[in-house]
Amino acid sequence: MDMLNKKVLAVVISAALGLTACNGDDEIVYVDKPVDSATSSVAVEGKTLSNTPDVIVKSAIQDANEVTITIAATSDLHGRLFGYDYAIDGEDKDAGLTRIATLLKAERAKNPNIILIDIGDTVQGNSAQLFNDHPTHPVVSTLNALDYDLWVPGNHEFNFEREFVDRNLEHFNGAVVSNNIKWEESNTNYLRSFQVFEVNGAKVAIVGLTPSNIPNWEASAPEHFKGLKFEEELASTQAAVATLVKEFQPDVIVGAFHLGRTSGGGTGVYKVAAVMADQFDVILAGHEHATYIESITKGDVGADVVTKDISVEAKHYAEDKSLAGVYDESNRANSVKIIEPGKWGSALATADIKLKKNTAGKWEMVDTTLANISTKDIEQDADISAQYQYVDDMAKTDAQEVIGKVVGVFTPGIGADEAVHEDLNNEVGRLYTTIHTAKVQDTPLMDFINTIQMQKSGADISAASLFSDGSNLIDGQEYAKKDSTRLYLYDNTLIGVNITGENLKRYMEWSYSYFNPYQDGDITVSFRKGAKSYNYDQFDGNIKFVVDLTGDALAQTKGDDGKYQVTNEGSRIDISEINGEPFDPKATYKLAINSYRYGSQLKMYGWVSATGEDKFFDSVNESVYAIRDMLTEYILTNQSVNASDYTNNNWEFKQYQANGAITLARTDKGAGQALWTQLVNKEICVKIDPENPKYPGILYSVNFNDATSYFANPNKGNADQNKVYEGCVEAE
Repeated sequence: MDMLNKKVLAVVISAALGLTACNGDDEIVYVDKPVDSATSSVAVEGKTLSNTPDVIVKSAIQDANEVTITIAATSDLHGRLFGYDYAIDGEDKDAGLTRIATLLKAERAKNPNIILIDIGDTVQGNSAQLFNDHPTHPVVSTLNALDYDLWVPGNHEFNFEREFVDRNLEHFNGAVVSNNIKWEESNTNYLRSFQVFEVNGAKVAIVGLTPSNIPNWEASAPEHFKGLKFEEELASTQAAVATLVKEFQPDVIVGAFHLGRTSGGGTGVYKVAAVMADQFDVILAGHEHATYIESITKGDVGADVVTKDISVEAKHYAEDKSLAGVYDESNRANSVKIIEPGKWGSALATADIKLKKNTAGKWEMVDTTLANISTKDIEQDADISAQYQYVDDMAKTDAQEVIGKVVGVFTPGIGADEAVHEDLNNEVGRLYTTIHTAKVQDTPLMDFINTIQMQKSGADISAASLFSDGSNLIDGQEYAKKDSTRLYLYDNTLIGVNITGENLKRYMEWSYSYFNPYQDGDITVSFRKGAKSYNYDQFDGNIKFVVDLTGDALAQTKGDDGKYQVTNEGSRIDISEINGEPFDPKATYKLAINSYRYGSQLKMYGWVSATGEDKFFDSVNESVYAIRDMLTEYILTNQSVNASDYTNNNWEFKQYQANGAITLARTDKGAGQALWTQLVNKEICVKIDPENPKYPGILYSVNFNDATSYFANPNKGNADQNKVYEGCVEAE
């Protein structure tokens, strides 16, 4: 019997026996209207995919006058069933559904009627693609085993054929919700907009939301969202909540949004939260891979968003009630709290919502309290681990399969960190300075990726990102499949486009806006706050250029028509030649890029045609279509990869040239060299962005004229190198 039929049967039996309540512990009662021909338990064109009835009764204790409703959430699991990273073939001590399972046992002991949700980007990443052909993906099966009540699909759910998305949403036992995904032909909902739960008579509704930018991100593979459209987030959510209130009059409304706080293509959590703060009580979010607890003040459309960090010591693991104050009926319409639990199962977000009945018998808000419960060093649940051990075994076997050998030096200095020349410290989870040499020098490591992209596409120029600070290849090492994943984390496909010189330069200026401008006295570079490494592309091939960090960064604004206008062209990039000829802004060049960059920047910003006529190559038509698998294919064919085959020194930073400002400062036999020596010896630490510990990046260049640009390592000289690294992390 399938899950939907079981649910319908439960309703029928309850009605037949005259049951109006359950024991409040283990049993869920489903309340539904008559079968609606507009819904279906499988994905059918023009019908709303629905696994659940209209109202799910979690608990029905008679005559309850007070209730605490606990919402718990994970987000951006990216295939982390176990706390293990198969790309580095090592344990991740604050990750995995196996650790979330341990936390859940403790949380359910406190409140058995917890409503458990996942906010998307669930089944992509960390070797999860090995199981894509299974009838039900094991990560989805694990959600079922842990009794998740609700799932909101994220953008990465649409990285594969739409049949894959359909199948996994169908096979999830709980509610699947997102208010802004519609069937293109009929404009009906692909999924329910919301799900209503009832706890001791109090109704809480959870409204789902998925990024509207998916068609841009997946522009190279429209079959991934075939027949679907994604509406603008704010207007769609306003319409969904209006319907919700009219039909169900919920006592509490909660958002489950797979959205970053700011837009990044589409409308972000901040804007939706500010405009609808009087309607939402809590918004649990994902997508950004950040950990935060904040409060957003009610504001009008177009007004500046007023945000407030309400976490204890700004560490985002617990709400500071002295900062947040009481959230009750007197101020409920003035603000809304938002929370995100990071990525990969690093935390379980919880929202405790306390209600009581007034003299008229209506539920009123008493308070809400938020927390992000860390999984760091939490034991992995033995039962879930044993049940899905085959997943871990298969992923490790595949990752560890040796397919070739590495020859030569791929990153100058051997170790990836540009100052201490050590690779990523897996125990602490970062490079010492967070500056990978391949970010600031032209290296065979990046040339390998770019060359493969050019060979496959027939392009003259290629762009690629260093996705992970853990990327490196060491002379003499055995090359295993996991090394391709370390070099290329994502399931991107490859696109070849024709692009004008003018737009190519804009794209390059955009990429190098990743860096902060150079200041006199800098001995390192630093990264713009909030910038993600996957949005910094390096360019290889038949192109020569110099990057000058004293120049302006590209700036652009989005007009009312949705189109982007350049307000500052940027002056960091000086292209001297392409294909052996002087650079011509009016000429057309052949460029290789990944599918994500094609949709999320080049098409969105208007640098290539929105209708696709600039595209001359698409790897979705090839037998090996993922860039990562192209790297693996090369090694399997050649049984080795040699650095000498990938040495095309076609670019450099002006500040890193032999007479460049940073190079001279590091060798000045004075204050600059002394400070550089301290950094090399791990006596001082860089200042990274505390809001993005999973994407560490220097916020301030280490500068010998500014003692506030770095700090002393309290653990310098410790014989335990992990402690030395931890000295920088703990003091930040």
